[in-house]
Amino acid sequence: MRELIGTLPTSDSKVTKKVYRAETVFCQKCQKTAPVGIEVVTVRTERKSKKVLKHEYYCRAHAFDAQGVEYETRAQNTPIRRSD
Repeated sequence: MRELIGTLPTSDSKVTKKVYRAETVFCQKCQKTAPVGIEVVTVRTERKSKKVLKHEYYCRAHAFDAQGVEYETRAQNTPIRRSD
């Protein structure tokens, strides 16, 4: 089971990262199974269709993005953009 925490914008307006809190993930960094972790799904939206570009799974200790900010904290603090 997973719970949506928030959505992160990227430099491309059609691509977003959706951050989920997930149960029992296999961390890509430490190669271990964690009971609770973060799942980051990169999605491209074109008109009415969505295409998943990448899935990333991290334990709580390794759930940091390239800037060193925790995905969960960043997703909760990012304002929701209006899509026109």
